[in-house]
Amino acid sequence: MQQAEKLSKLNVFLKSVKIKDKDFYLRLGANFPIITDLFQNLYANSPFKEEAFELLLQSLVANFEKRSALQKKRDLSRVAHPNWYSSEKIVGMMLYVDLFNIDINGLKAKIPYLLDLGINTIHLMPFLDVPEFENDGGYAVKNYREINPKFGTMADFEDLVQEMQRNDMNLVMDFVLNHCADQHQWAVEGRNGHPKYKDFFYFFPDRTLPNAYEQTMTDIFPDTSPGNFTYLPDSNQWVMTLFYGYQWDLNYKNPLVLVEMIDTMLFWSNKGIDIFRFDAVAYMWKEIGKYNQNLPEVHLLLQLFKLAGQIVAPGVGYIAEAIVAPDEIIKYFGEGLAQGDECDIAYNANFMALSWEALATRDTRLLKKSIQAIPKKPKNTTWINYARCHDDIGLGFSDQLVTELGRDSLQHRLYILKHYCDGFNGSFGLGERFMIEPQTGNARLSGSMAALCGLEKAVSVSNQKETELAIKRINLQHGIILSLGGLPMIYSGDEVALPNNYDYRNDETKKFDNRWLHRSAMNWNLINEKTTASPPAQVFAQLKKMIAIRKQTPAFADNNDIQFIDYENTHLLVFKKTAKTGEQIYVITNFSEFDTFFGKSVFLDDSIIKVFSLLTNSVIEIQEKNFISAYDVLWLKKQ
Repeated sequence: MQQAEKLSKLNVFLKSVKIKDKDFYLRLGANFPIITDLFQNLYANSPFKEEAFELLLQSLVANFEKRSALQKKRDLSRVAHPNWYSSEKIVGMMLYVDLFNIDINGLKAKIPYLLDLGINTIHLMPFLDVPEFENDGGYAVKNYREINPKFGTMADFEDLVQEMQRNDMNLVMDFVLNHCADQHQWAVEGRNGHPKYKDFFYFFPDRTLPNAYEQTMTDIFPDTSPGNFTYLPDSNQWVMTLFYGYQWDLNYKNPLVLVEMIDTMLFWSNKGIDIFRFDAVAYMWKEIGKYNQNLPEVHLLLQLFKLAGQIVAPGVGYIAEAIVAPDEIIKYFGEGLAQGDECDIAYNANFMALSWEALATRDTRLLKKSIQAIPKKPKNTTWINYARCHDDIGLGFSDQLVTELGRDSLQHRLYILKHYCDGFNGSFGLGERFMIEPQTGNARLSGSMAALCGLEKAVSVSNQKETELAIKRINLQHGIILSLGGLPMIYSGDEVALPNNYDYRNDETKKFDNRWLHRSAMNWNLINEKTTASPPAQVFAQLKKMIAIRKQTPAFADNNDIQFIDYENTHLLVFKKTAKTGEQIYVITNFSEFDTFFGKSVFLDDSIIKVFSLLTNSVIEIQEKNFISAYDVLWLKKQ
C-alpha cells in the first residue's frame, strides 16, 4: 500500500472518530503506516484482512475512550520516562494468588508485607477463568475476560488494583497468547464446526499435515504430553496442541485471532495492568518445514501488539517470555528499524541457568564466556533477572562454549543434574529431574531455592555449618539479581526460604508434573514468628536490606552500562555498574564454599585505594590481596 493510500485511509477513519485527545491522534497517526505495513506483510492473502483491520481500528478507539483519566495520567508520566521499568527502584515478586494468600482479597491484605520487604511490582501468575482440573497451572484459559472464581470477582480485582496504585505499585499479568483451553467458547464452537471459530485453530481431517508439521517440531513435554497434535474422536479430526492436549494452539494466520487478542490486551490495560508478560511467544506462528520457534512472523505479531498498546496505553510495558538462545532472545527487543519497538523486557534465562551451573562447579568461566557472547540489547530495553521462577530450570547454555572449556557438553549437563538431584560427591541439592530425555539422560531441573541451595538438606540434619553456607548461597543468588540492572524478580516463598513441596504427589491433577515441587503455599507462620535466629528470618532480613540498598543506588538501574571483568580467579564473578551521574559500583561474588582473595586489578583503576562497602556500611582500604569469604557478595562503591 502506497503512502498516499495509507494517509487517505487514515483520514477517512479519523473523520468517523469523535475523540478530542490530541495525544491519541498523534500516536495513531505516527503508528498507522507501520501497523498498515505489518498487517499487509502478515495477511496480504487472508480473506479476512479488510474486516480484521477495520475491527482493529475500532478496538483502538473504543478502548481509548474507556481508559480512565487516572490511567491516562500515568501513561503521560511514563512516556516522559520511557525506561521506567529499568529503574533501581523497581523490585518484583512473582506469585500464585491462591498459594500466596488464598485469593485476591488475601493478596490485597498482604500489601503491607510486600511493601515492608521492598516489593513494588507484583507478577500475578495466571488468574483468569480456567477449567477446574486440567489447566496447566492456569495457562489453559477458559475465558480471557473473567477472573477465576476461586480467586474472587472482577470487583475484587479492581479493588486490588486501586490499592496497589495508591501505594505506587505495578501489576504484571500473564497473558497467554499461544493457546487457550479446549473449553474456551472459541474451541467449543470450532469443535462443533462453526466456520468462523474453526479457523481460530489448526484443525486437520487426518494425520497427513500433522505428520508434515511434526518433521520440524520439538516436543515441549515429551514425558507427559508427547507429540504436537491431539485426536478428537467425537469429531474425527486432529487439532494442534503444542503444550498439552487440552491447550489448543491459536491460529494467528487468521487476523481475526490477532484482533481478538489485541482487544483483550487493551481490555486488561484499562483494568490497570502495568506490564504484560507475553507467554510462550516463540511458538505463535507455525509453518510446515520450519522449526516451530522464533519464526520472523512472531516478531511482526509482537510489534503489532506493542504498537496497538502504544496508541491506547503508552505507559504499559511488555515482557517476552521466550526462553530461547541468547542470539534469539535479543531479537524479541526488535531488530533493524523495529529495534526497541517490540518487547521492552525479556527474561535473562541464560544468566539464570548459568548461575546454577557456576554454583555446581564453583567455576565462573562458562558464565563469563556466555555473557560476553550475548549481543548488546537496544536502548530502553531491559532484562528480568531471576534465580528461580514457577517453571523448571533448563540447562540451555551453549554447547560450543562448553566445548571451548575442554568439557563434553552432555556430560557437563549430567554432572549438574547429579549435583542438584543425586547428592553427588556429597552435594547439597535436593532437586528433581524434569522431562528426562530417555536416549541421553539429559533433563531440566525442578526444586525450590532453599532445596537447590542446600538449606532444606542442612536443616533436616541439623548441620549448622552447612545451614550457614546454604543461607549464603541464597543471599548470593538474590544479591546478583538485585545488582545486575534491570527488573529483579523474586519468586514468592524464596524470601523466607520455603523448602520443596512434596504434597503435590498426592494430587491427581499435579502428581505427574514435578514443577509443583517448587510451587509451595506461603507459610505465614514463618513471618509471624519474627525469630531473627531462624534461617527463614535471616534470609528475609538480608533480602530486605539488599532491596533497600538497591533502591538508594542509581548505578543499579539498567542504562546498558554493565561491564563484566574477566578476572583470573575462576571462583569469582566481577562486574561494574555505572550510574548516569558517574557513580561506580563494583560487584564481586564468590561462587565457592572456599574463602578466597581478589587483587587490586579487578577495579580496572589504579587510583582506587578505598571503597565503601554498601552491604556492611564500612570503608575498605584496597590492598594488593583482598579477602572475600565463601559465597559472599560485595557491593563496593568507588570513593
